[in-house]
Amino acid sequence: MGFRMLVGRGSFAMLGVRLGLVLVIGVLVAGCSGAGENGEAPENVPASPEEAGEVVVRVSGAEGTAYSGTYGSIEGELQTVDDTIGAEPTEYQVEVEEGVADGVTAGFQKTQSGTGELNVEILADDEVIVESRTFAEFGAANADWFPQIGPPEELPTDEEIVLEDEGINSEEESP
Repeated sequence: MGFRMLVGRGSFAMLGVRLGLVLVIGVLVAGCSGAGENGEAPENVPASPEEAGEVVVRVSGAEGTAYSGTYGSIEGELQTVDDTIGAEPTEYQVEVEEGVADGVTAGFQKTQSGTGELNVEILADDEVIVESRTFAEFGAANADWFPQIGPPEELPTDEEIVLEDEGINSEEESP
């Protein structure tokens, strides 16, 4: 009878653990949505960095955490930073060249041991577009924002692809 009691308690404990995991996962999934109630981005978010009036990389987290990294437009020269998180977030202005289908990148890593937070955000016109964070010791946070492009208007058929391939091969063979 003692053995049955232990088996029964073990099964009950496993059920409790499983229920706990389901609840934790549900809370995390529900809390991870940074979008509006219907899961879509706010209407005033630009589709590309070029369309934004101002693009900023913001670094924040546990005060006193040392970090280093780079940020800037992908087509331009990346800026290098070596700093410490202060009481207020630090913002770095990003210059985006007009007429270039450009993106913005930011990558920072903690340079001292500790599990304090390092958070990196890319903002366009004061709206958070992309964010990344880490709590890991010497962890890194990377954020990239690329222009939104739609699907091609018309995808080529298999026949068109074969014909194009045949045309390329026949051009290569002729003198």
